[in-house]
Amino acid sequence: MAKIAIVVLSGQDNPGRAMAGLHVAKRIYDAREENGIDEVEVFLFTQGLKLLGDLDSELGGLIRELVHAGIVVGACTNQLNNWGLADAAQQAQVQAEFARDAFSRYARDGFTVLTF
Repeated sequence: MAKIAIVVLSGQDNPGRAMAGLHVAKRIYDAREENGIDEVEVFLFTQGLKLLGDLDSELGGLIRELVHAGIVVGACTNQLNNWGLADAAQQAQVQAEFARDAFSRYARDGFTVLTF
């Protein structure tokens, strides 16, 4: 079972990098069957998580597109709460998870982790 987790650390500080990570996630997901990929997840962290503050932007739209396609998109529970973005995450159907738990799960479950 091949699994990929894409951790998006970049946000409006480096929108090109954030956009690349979100697009790569979608492309891997779209080609998952022919490439033998069982799971694709995206995890928003630090500046990447702050993208939830503007869901009407191009990057926010990409996050919504990933969720709509069926990709699990998560974000750090602590950061969501600290930055007042928990409601935005819920609205976008982004799953809150402690980063320590997500990253431990990725290691335990054999995910290949890519960062953007």
